[in-house]
Amino acid sequence: MIPVLFACVVTAAGCAQTPDSGEAGVYAERMKAAGEAYTACVTGEAEKDAMNPAGVEDIAVAAHGRCWSRWDAYRDATSTAYSVGATTRDEKQFAHDRTDAHLRQFERETRRYVMDGMVERTLTKKEQR
Repeated sequence: MIPVLFACVVTAAGCAQTPDSGEAGVYAERMKAAGEAYTACVTGEAEKDAMNPAGVEDIAVAAHGRCWSRWDAYRDATSTAYSVGATTRDEKQFAHDRTDAHLRQFERETRRYVMDGMVERTLTKKEQR
């Protein structure tokens, strides 16, 4: 379940920009790689706190904070990928709005992925006892 959800999150990031031109494809690939690095970081950081008595949401939020540099790199890559070819003020505004919406959704889905994984592991451990 978890690998499938991770693949969906990463695929959504990679599909955000259609690579019709070479330049757009390069930026889309950079965005995808940065998204994978961020998701891997958050997952790894959350795993470190898996035995912490804090709630899973608190653990996911803390993991996001510890992966801020990767989040910042993903945010920059996404902004660049979405603004390729935007030349007019309206196109630039649309690219900015689209980037903002995508980043909110991506962060929310990544946090949900981490929380669901932690809950699933907790329930599996309880069943095994």
